[in-house]
Amino acid sequence: MDEEMLLHSSELEVNGETFSISVFCSAAGRFFAKTCLGEDDFIITDGPSLTETLKRHEDLLPLAVGTRELTQCYLGNPRRPRGRRL
Repeated sequence: MDEEMLLHSSELEVNGETFSISVFCSAAGRFFAKTCLGEDDFIITDGPSLTETLKRHEDLLPLAVGTRELTQCYLGNPRRPRGRRL
């Protein structure tokens, strides 16, 4: 299994919730960002550098959160509690 090194961590607020973003570099030199959106639900974004990967992830995270909220509403599931997703 590839070893990963954490390079950066930050938080981003989306729709009243705070999400943790972690950016890693693999042993092969590949960069990827990861955020947990819920139990067994993650968004992962890759990119050519730490800066580009973080930017892509921050740009896509609101879309991922909104999509999950729409899906939950459509399925009739209650909204998840507001707060921190770390």
